[in-house]
Amino acid sequence: MISLPDFNPNHPSLIKPFTENNLITTSRFEMGSTLKIFNAAMAYENNSVDENELFDVSNNYQLTKKHIIKDDFPSKNPINFDTIFTKSSNIGSIQILEKVGIEKQKNFLENLGLKKNVRIKGLFTIQNSYPKNWNNEISKSISFGYGISLTPISLTKLFSSLVNGGFEVHPTLIFRANKIKRKRVIDEMTSKKINELLNKIVLEGTGKKAKVNSLSVGGKTGTAKKIFDGNYDDQKLVTSFIGTFPIEKPKYLLFVIFDEPKKENKKNDYYGGNTAAPVFSNIVSQIAPILQIKPKREKNIENVVFKQTVDN
Repeated sequence: MISLPDFNPNHPSLIKPFTENNLITTSRFEMGSTLKIFNAAMAYENNSVDENELFDVSNNYQLTKKHIIKDDFPSKNPINFDTIFTKSSNIGSIQILEKVGIEKQKNFLENLGLKKNVRIKGLFTIQNSYPKNWNNEISKSISFGYGISLTPISLTKLFSSLVNGGFEVHPTLIFRANKIKRKRVIDEMTSKKINELLNKIVLEGTGKKAKVNSLSVGGKTGTAKKIFDGNYDDQKLVTSFIGTFPIEKPKYLLFVIFDEPKKENKKNDYYGGNTAAPVFSNIVSQIAPILQIKPKREKNIENVVFKQTVDN
């Protein structure tokens, strides 16, 4: 867990406000599109959507009288289930939620552990903020990443269950010699499908900049507006990427999040796919050799070629 900006305890007079906080465990964020992958898992788990069904996402969605939901990169043509997530469609996510239903959404997220406080020995952690009145409007908001605020450590805990075969995870800083009895929270096939979808997001979708040479990864981008003076501010964003590797049998998970990233280029640079995803790629490229993760094999016409994980 790394939280920046950092501080030097040897120079207390230079410590800036909030730098002493571990934002991984003591800050909450509306996570934006990273939560959409839970929407996909919920649909898989409940067999609620035909993956070949096409969804019309060409029009904006009137969530309330004041709030109109749009897609950042709208599609004029109908799209299928996978494309909703590879292209991170807000409208498509809402339509999937409508097919699944509010009650199944509640049950799925609660069974996954949304309302459980993540307790880690030696660290102070805060609880997630979830809606007391889980109504139709909130339910649809959650489907594309708003309406609930999670700590980064909680998101990684919940996400781990989606990719590890469907088992609950208990984060710890202390190695446990004795194995803990594993509790299944989602079906193994659901987890397998999620990993395939996450890999597709990196290969074809918004997570292309998270690719790592000769290593199979998967993940989801996230971009969320922050509330300022009671309204969502287009200029104050939280961007992120959460990914796992190797995707065939996930063992490691990495979450990168930026609180109000600053760039002097065009607006598109603020998306999670352009801020957090490249950082994920850089980190994984450097740690994969240390973790002794073997590069994936690529077959050509003549022989089998092993590519280096990282260029020297």
